[in-house]
Amino acid sequence: MIFYTSITNGYDKLSPPPKSDVKFICFYDGVKPDTNGWEYRKIEIDEECPVRKSYHPKHCPQVYFPPDTVTVWIDAAYTITDELIQYSKILLDEYDFVLQKHPDKRTLIREFEKLYYHGFSTKEEIFDMCKRIKDIKYPVKFYDQTINCVIWRRLTPKIVEWCKVWREWYDSGVNRDQVSSSIAEFLVVKAHRVDLAIDMGKSTRVKSYAESYKLHKPTGDIVDTIRKIIPVEKKTFNTNTFTDVGDIIIYTCITNGYDNLVSDYYHPSVRYVCFHDGTIDTSITPWEYIKLDVDIDCPRRLSFFPKANPHLFFPSGSKTIWVDACYKHTPIFIRNSRRCFPFTILRHPSRFTYYDEILEGFMCAFFSFDDAILLTQRLKDAGYDFKKYSSPLGTILWRKISPEINRFNESWYKWSLVGCNRDQIAFDMALKESDVIPSIIENREETGIPLGNHNKFGRRGKHPQRGDLQQYHRKDELLHELRKITGLHPKLYTKNNHEFMMSKSGVL
Repeated sequence: MIFYTSITNGYDKLSPPPKSDVKFICFYDGVKPDTNGWEYRKIEIDEECPVRKSYHPKHCPQVYFPPDTVTVWIDAAYTITDELIQYSKILLDEYDFVLQKHPDKRTLIREFEKLYYHGFSTKEEIFDMCKRIKDIKYPVKFYDQTINCVIWRRLTPKIVEWCKVWREWYDSGVNRDQVSSSIAEFLVVKAHRVDLAIDMGKSTRVKSYAESYKLHKPTGDIVDTIRKIIPVEKKTFNTNTFTDVGDIIIYTCITNGYDNLVSDYYHPSVRYVCFHDGTIDTSITPWEYIKLDVDIDCPRRLSFFPKANPHLFFPSGSKTIWVDACYKHTPIFIRNSRRCFPFTILRHPSRFTYYDEILEGFMCAFFSFDDAILLTQRLKDAGYDFKKYSSPLGTILWRKISPEINRFNESWYKWSLVGCNRDQIAFDMALKESDVIPSIIENREETGIPLGNHNKFGRRGKHPQRGDLQQYHRKDELLHELRKITGLHPKLYTKNNHEFMMSKSGVL
């Protein structure tokens, strides 16, 4: 067995290996390291970029070692331990080819996005690689991101073929190698996966990325163009381990005197922000008050503006929680919220169908007949699947501000402006349009805040009604027209009578 690594441009400081029966080889460029325990071999290839030169032994061990050699590549910044050696022997007795799972679990598009926004690759390089990926019919879902700081290989003919393909795609693509390694897996052979085998927090790296890479300045967005080139993928957000309470921002908005802030519990480490239009008491602590300076006449849509767009008010990386202003907060809510980032939503307790959602707003006169038809037709034109309405509840919403979630926010706000002045259907369409999959709390009681109409202690107004209070008599007519657009049979997709909300809204 050979453990080997490479150092160019003084990028890493090499640690001495433990005494062992395996061999340790370090490839280098012009400056030979002086760490004992290693055999040193100079890289003799014509390559100006020190990163690409350093990667050559990593990608092409067959150039440096005989067939069937058992090899373990390790980035020079990490220390080889006895435990890693023994673990490697066990792995390579069982498998010829092993890669590590990446802890971030980025999708293909997110990897390209990272490469671009960190300056590793240009738009042109990424778009060109995307076109080549499309040409080979590489399935986006195949991308199973690895972290290639340790690679176990027995140099069989099949593995050597994989190495060659990896280098070919790397040489003609972006200058980080996870994407090209996945493509090689697709074209040749897939590796066995293991969890991280080293402690990446302990590194002897000497130079920064900026000192080794020719970094590019990102200009504009690339995701929309990528999605036009290669098939769409979805981003699944899983809940993280506990978030520090001091990182949380709870925010709300009150316009037209719609609510009062009534909570009697606030966590001392949480930041509380209330957006408003000048119609509320701004002396209640610990709230910070931000008066909205947005040209929106409708108080309902004005209130929704910060709800949908926290990224316009808070820095990137902020962990925000929207809470309707009328509810009382609790210690349990704070505790439970710590596990809800980067993106968590609630499911409506009634599990509405698309028809149910439309009918509640229509029967309560929140919007007009024409509004309902307009929104439904626009959704149809955009390819929306009405059968798969997810029935979200927008009372509480946990979001960490990031490019993926910002795209959801922008789509949500865009669709909220179409027809109906309610946000649930727009929310569901935005999830599908932005291709994100949040974590979902199915039982709203798990939030730690008592929700529901009977717990809206601060509610002072009622939902704006743009429709006719008598329009509920046109229910069957509306369903008839909706069926023409959606293809859904009303007897199968209407499950609620909405009388409670109609009574609350003054219709009955």
